Amino acid sequence: MPPLVDTHVHLLAGLDDGPDFPDVAVAMCRVLAAEGAGHAAALCHQNPDYPDNTPDRIRPAAAALAADLLAKKVPLAVYPSAEVMAGPSLVDDWAAGRLVSLGDSGKYLLVEMPHGEFVDLLPAAEQLRPLGVRIVVAHAERYPDLLHDPGMAERWIAAGCLVQVTARALADPWSDDMERGLEAWVRGRFVHLLGSDGHGIDRRRPLLADGYARLLKLGGRAYAERVGHTWGLAVLRGEDVDAPPPGPPARSWFTRLLGG
Repeated sequence: MPPLVDTHVHLLAGLDDGPDFPDVAVAMCRVLAAEGAGHAAALCHQNPDYPDNTPDRIRPAAAALAADLLAKKVPLAVYPSAEVMAGPSLVDDWAAGRLVSLGDSGKYLLVEMPHGEFVDLLPAAEQLRPLGVRIVVAHAERYPDLLHDPGMAERWIAAGCLVQVTARALADPWSDDMERGLEAWVRGRFVHLLGSDGHGIDRRRPLLADGYARLLKLGGRAYAERVGHTWGLAVLRGEDVDAPPPGPPARSWFTRLLGG
């Protein structure tokens, strides 16, 4: 199995609701390495709750973590990144250089919804794409409006969006509706990236392995390796991701036998 890639993990100590101290961030990285990860987006929130998280603060924090991991021989490569909140100024903030992309490559912007709201990301995706930027929908399984509307998901993907899901949600969905929706997404190839959404050691540990195992079972090895490794690494390195458009979930042999 190639090394897993965590495209969503809060590792920048003291910058948001992730680890408070650098030693906790390093411990999280040790957990990720033990989970089979070789690469991770070292990120923090960029939203109104954390106005001090500017690119000039995020980049040195990620560099300090990388140096710490090297000194302590933790086999994990980390990449400066941010989780950005969707809002009316998203495109303007990007154009003004106020936001950090995944891997700081300038090509993929990790976007989450405002708390308790659902925002149609299609207009922003269509405005950012000519600028060479694609939206990555953060922890997309959280949004029932998207999870249970394949037509909307297809339109977002056609506009350049990539769908990121949380490994923990794949391994242990917290509702039957989420389980059905995620299974349909995997079988229909709607999922492009895997993230732990890890925040600490005592809470929300950065776990990937069980989610990857579920992805492997539902989607097969070739697809699981693209989601868990190939596409994630391409995103962090600023390389193109040429994901095919999603299709209807494959029917089981039993369903076909019954003519369903």
